[in-house]
Amino acid sequence: MNFTKIVGIILFLSFTLSSFTTVMAVEDQFEIDLTVTGTADTTAPSTPAGLLAATVSSSQIDLSWVASTDNIAVTGYRVYRDNTFVTTVSGVTHSDTGLSAATSYAYTVSAIDAALNESARSATSSATTFTAPATNNGGGGGGSGQFTYPVIYDIEVLPGEKDALIKWKTTEPTIGTIAWGISSSLELGVVSETSYNVFHQATLGNLLPGTQYLFSIEALNGYGLRSKFTDQRFTTNSLIEYGVNARNFTATAETDSILLSWNSPISALFDEVRVVRGEGFYPSSPEDGTTIYEGKAENFRDTDVLIGKRYYYALFAKDTRGSYSSGLLASARIRIIGEPIVPEPPIFEELPKPPGVHPAIELLSFLDFDFIQDGKRVSTFSGKSVAIDGAKNLTVSLSYSKVPEILKSIVITLRHPTDPAKIFSFLLRVNDGKTAYVATIGPLGDSGTYGVDISIVDYKNQGLKKIVGNLFASAAVAYKDAQGFFSAFTVIMFDSVFYALLLLIVLFILLKAFRLIFKKNHQSLR
Repeated sequence: MNFTKIVGIILFLSFTLSSFTTVMAVEDQFEIDLTVTGTADTTAPSTPAGLLAATVSSSQIDLSWVASTDNIAVTGYRVYRDNTFVTTVSGVTHSDTGLSAATSYAYTVSAIDAALNESARSATSSATTFTAPATNNGGGGGGSGQFTYPVIYDIEVLPGEKDALIKWKTTEPTIGTIAWGISSSLELGVVSETSYNVFHQATLGNLLPGTQYLFSIEALNGYGLRSKFTDQRFTTNSLIEYGVNARNFTATAETDSILLSWNSPISALFDEVRVVRGEGFYPSSPEDGTTIYEGKAENFRDTDVLIGKRYYYALFAKDTRGSYSSGLLASARIRIIGEPIVPEPPIFEELPKPPGVHPAIELLSFLDFDFIQDGKRVSTFSGKSVAIDGAKNLTVSLSYSKVPEILKSIVITLRHPTDPAKIFSFLLRVNDGKTAYVATIGPLGDSGTYGVDISIVDYKNQGLKKIVGNLFASAAVAYKDAQGFFSAFTVIMFDSVFYALLLLIVLFILLKAFRLIFKKNHQSLR
């Protein structure tokens, strides 16, 4: 083997060993890095702040404090009484019970994390338990006289449309109880607190709008002494009637134009209407689509149209404050010459019938919609009928929480009792507070049973939910209470032929019974 080959072999072996050493060094370094990054958590949480000890009774002191922070997570708090460990809790409150009466206790709290790193202890907070109540052994009197009843004061009621927040204070820590109802028997409910405090509040739900409620507050202190505030009253807010829509909005196809007509709202706040046109679907707001008319007239002829093409219109009434109503809908199409005459399809009927909608939309029923007059909800009878005063505005509302936040349209169509050609549809649009989808329409005018079709279009799932009901309107009688006998009787009669036949049968039986009684009495007299 010549010298050149020997040198080459030596160089190759040197390079290989050097590379192998480098690889091993890199692997060793990687292992070292892993060891470094796996260092145990040694950082303790921050010290709890704001520790407050409040005496509740002769044997209980309640503690509360502000939560600590940690680089990973705080898992609990250690409670110390007179520098002696008491317990570990997960929250920022603790009730220390089983204490001696008339005794002072000093408390501190520390925070711990998952690695059991403990923070410094908080500042000390002290409290003295109450003196134990004296026992009356029959020697007269009602006790030592040093134990006073708690005083309830600063009662504040913040009513909403369907709920009310009630706040109050007491002169010492107490457990509060509220009872409420429409009558003095406070029959609707009772709610009690679970811990002692001097600041109290409770929310009453499922209330009726524009309704007066009575309530009482009871306070129980640590001695078992009770105070009660009775005969308190509040009235829930009336439901808001939003901008009133126009009525009877129709689109009629002519030879080379489409005639739009409507009845403007009868309101001192009415300013003008805006008509918006869409070429693919109904406009959903005053800014959606092309504005083709603004003014105070009650008709407009759209001449910028093509034969054979369907156009979609929405009409919004604007008030003097600049607010728009929810909107009315109509559509029309000029027939091609020689095309057979067919009735206009109902709104959304031309849409494909997809397989389904969002589960929350599928669960909706007629009972989920509120029909409102004079600021109060009108009762629904037999699950699908409502009796209203046809001479007053009507607001239809659906709670915002009952439908998912997906792209959707909610449209209600009313069918006239006697004139099939009178069909008009209006949008329910979300209000400013995002609490409900609402629409207000003016007086219907004509009495009778209006068919109600509710369509909810779920654009995300390409689905259509339809709900059917009835609206009985009387333009001659103003209902003071929609729950009255006459309203219920009228709706039931118009809602089902079965009930009408049943009433006739009952009347027939009664007449026959009276006839038999009269006949027997007449024979006995003879």
